[in-house]
Amino acid sequence: MSASPETEPVDQRVWLPRPRREDPSGPWLGLVALLALGVGLTATSGLWADPAGRIFSGNIPDAMHYQWWLGHTPHALASLQDPFDTTDMNWPNGVGAMNNTTLLLPAIVLFPISVLFNPVLTLNLLNLLAVPLCFVAGYWALRKAPGVSSGAASVGAACFAISPAVVNSLVGHITMAFAPGLPILLALSVEAWRTDRRRTNRFDAHGPIRVGLWLGLVALAQMFIGEEVLFQAGAGALLILLTAALCRPRQVRAGLARLVRTLVVAFAVFVPLAAYPLSLQFAGPHAHHGSPFTENYFGADVVSFFTPTSTQWLARASDLETSGKFPGGIEEHLSYLGWPLIVVCLATMVFGWRLLAVRCAAVGVLVSAALSLGGRLWIDGVWTEHQGPYALVQSLPITEASLATRFGLLTALFAGALLALAVQGLRSGSRHRLLHPVTGGRSLGRRGPAVRAFAAVGVSAVCLVPLLPTPLPVTDSPAVPAYFTTTATTLPHDTVTVVLPYPVATLPTAMRWQSASGYAFKMPGGYFLGPASDGQAYVGGEADPPTAQLLTQVEETGQAAEVTPQMQAQAEVDLKAWGADRIVLGPDKSSDALRQTVTDLLGGRQPVADGGVQVWDLS
Repeated sequence: MSASPETEPVDQRVWLPRPRREDPSGPWLGLVALLALGVGLTATSGLWADPAGRIFSGNIPDAMHYQWWLGHTPHALASLQDPFDTTDMNWPNGVGAMNNTTLLLPAIVLFPISVLFNPVLTLNLLNLLAVPLCFVAGYWALRKAPGVSSGAASVGAACFAISPAVVNSLVGHITMAFAPGLPILLALSVEAWRTDRRRTNRFDAHGPIRVGLWLGLVALAQMFIGEEVLFQAGAGALLILLTAALCRPRQVRAGLARLVRTLVVAFAVFVPLAAYPLSLQFAGPHAHHGSPFTENYFGADVVSFFTPTSTQWLARASDLETSGKFPGGIEEHLSYLGWPLIVVCLATMVFGWRLLAVRCAAVGVLVSAALSLGGRLWIDGVWTEHQGPYALVQSLPITEASLATRFGLLTALFAGALLALAVQGLRSGSRHRLLHPVTGGRSLGRRGPAVRAFAAVGVSAVCLVPLLPTPLPVTDSPAVPAYFTTTATTLPHDTVTVVLPYPVATLPTAMRWQSASGYAFKMPGGYFLGPASDGQAYVGGEADPPTAQLLTQVEETGQAAEVTPQMQAQAEVDLKAWGADRIVLGPDKSSDALRQTVTDLLGGRQPVADGGVQVWDLS
């Protein structure tokens, strides 16, 4: 007999029933999850033959951006420089590390690889680890949910780890793909307020001090890996807490004191180490506001939730034609779940709604999916004038700088949680199971466990198969001319070198060359986010000087400029403002045009060949 509301104990640990021992599905569910994980790992298989020389194609500029920072952070620390602010790029204004996706913590932890080999290998190691670590973290978090068995947790974790939200982000957005912190932070945030009938010691594994300590440490680590995932975790934790507060107000009130104590400990851990970098980010010389991207452009298409992309094995030609019209590149197509998973999630919401865990996951998946649609709806590849849900929150601080489509990562995690809960309900022998395996009011008898096992395994496989990814295409990382590993390394560190092709967001190859030199010189330009004079965020910050814009145009068109005396005078002004000591032209499709243009800008001065590059010495 169930307890009445008046006598219902405060017990957040009994969200789901424990499965009966005779249920045989556990090993089979684990096998399904491991098979899915194995196929998911093939997404990175193109890197395995040469992880120090290959990168994922499709978004090479972002790969160059990440490898630059992976090498620069340990270089700055070894040189006793501030790792949060540098003028090695975008000289003389500099760049703020916290205002960019810089992988500060992985750069420090993996610095031996960057030093002994190169940052490309470091980046690819993160690419290789992203899927399995997301699986492990998802499994750990789901096992924290009361009543979720190891088999069900492994299926839900695999759903998250091989989802397009993780796999597609590998194409240039490693800070989104490398997201084991997301499920861990959500699980810890629930543990922060969850109560049970037993009295816990404040220092034990479930006590507020231990939970608060881990919450603060993981949040701090995530801040130095990728702040966007930390933002997603905060949003998800808030959704869970609000849902629980509305559905079980007495239980949440009982855990309020525990939550406060836990958060005090968490902030005591987080704030001392985070205060300085965050103050630089929001009040430092490189602080900016707003988004550097076209407003409302990056949002999930309404049909993207059931339309696979080019990274899914089962995508048809018609699907590829449709998904090809979605906004952004493949790295922004994060919302695909597939019809089977969508149906299972909806069925779980209906049949298991009275369970708090189902309600929290359901609200999470619905709200995050709605927010991922953006502030202006995309419908079947058409950017409509219809306002999307994200418009309600996009003007808030921090939210204004995020992209709506990134909420696909949170959607995938909550969808994986719902799948785990559905599988748990199918395999459970309790009368409280989500999908009651009863025919005509009678129990299935001895065949019940076998039928439930078959149903659980079948549903798991049907939901995971549409998510299975194909190997992502790869290409060779841009070659490094010998000059940058020989002559350049002997230059004084305060040497200012204008590297051509001039580094911009669409072609930051010079950042790869500067990194290979050990950051031996300071370089104007680069691929980064920075403020304009009014503080608005832009890719590349302030507009480039006229001479840099001219050289960028020459590179893009392949045509040498008709140099005028006014251009020569402007070049002299810009070179003086940079304090440039050298101009170095590396290999490029427009090398001839660039060489001719620079020679004319310098009044006919010819360059000297050195180590595969052309050098104009301006000293």
